[in-house]
Amino acid sequence: MDTVFHLLHAGYAVALIWYLVRTGPSTRSLPEIEPILLRRSRFGAWIPAAGVGLMFALVVFSDDGADLFMLLMLPASLWILIAWRRELRLQWILQGFVLGLVALVAGIPARNGGLLSGTIFYLLPGFVPIMYVAGALLLDRTHFSSIQLRSEGLRKALRSFLWGCLLFVPLGLFNVADGPVAEDLTWVTEWWMPLSLPWFSGIAEEAWFRLFLMGICFFLLRPAFRTRPALAVVVTVAICGITFGLLHGRTLERFLTTGLLYGVPMATVFARRDFEHAVGAHYMVNMPSWVAAFLGA
Repeated sequence: MDTVFHLLHAGYAVALIWYLVRTGPSTRSLPEIEPILLRRSRFGAWIPAAGVGLMFALVVFSDDGADLFMLLMLPASLWILIAWRRELRLQWILQGFVLGLVALVAGIPARNGGLLSGTIFYLLPGFVPIMYVAGALLLDRTHFSSIQLRSEGLRKALRSFLWGCLLFVPLGLFNVADGPVAEDLTWVTEWWMPLSLPWFSGIAEEAWFRLFLMGICFFLLRPAFRTRPALAVVVTVAICGITFGLLHGRTLERFLTTGLLYGVPMATVFARRDFEHAVGAHYMVNMPSWVAAFLGA
């Protein structure tokens, strides 16, 4: 039975990725990006790409790689804000603060219940405005993905969010069938908790690991794949999807499930659709598990 379950899970993940790739925009329209180092040297484009590969190797093979990876994301995002400060828009900053506040409020029950440490509870939502704005600046240069809230308004952002939810309903059901979120969830006793709790990871983790992380990885990798933009997209999706899984735990199970079966599809939906689709996907992957926790409590 477990074999059938995992085959069905993997089958839907592959089918979803295939659908997203086939129906997404053409990668041929992605603009070229100049290397940030040694522009006149043919090796200049490969130095940042090698840096991305090194960080990925640290996450895979080092016990401290995940912590170092997240620590490096903070100065990297600040560097982008400083370097491109003339392109900042007040609207983006306000949107980032609102999203961060929503994530923070949504995580309060999990913090009070002991599921989230104080560091994670404050760190992830606290840096959402920075990751959001820095990610928006990266998307302006790469055209790698888009943010409907920034360009098209709330109505289209909501529609993208709902489509993301719909596409990932099966993965949400697979997730809840795979086991509980944590061992002790007796504090999930209010009906609104299963609806609000997924906003914490849905917003905070998507701002960090999809909007900013995928944006900067593609920005650094694109010059190395100058004539093959599709390959730059594939490498970015694979690295960031697997990294997302290993940041939840450096085990084979996390690599196979959280990385390949959840992280890669969520990375794909961001690359082939938009940020709101990715938030909806993450929300729906987690929400059925919180419903089950509420019913169990």
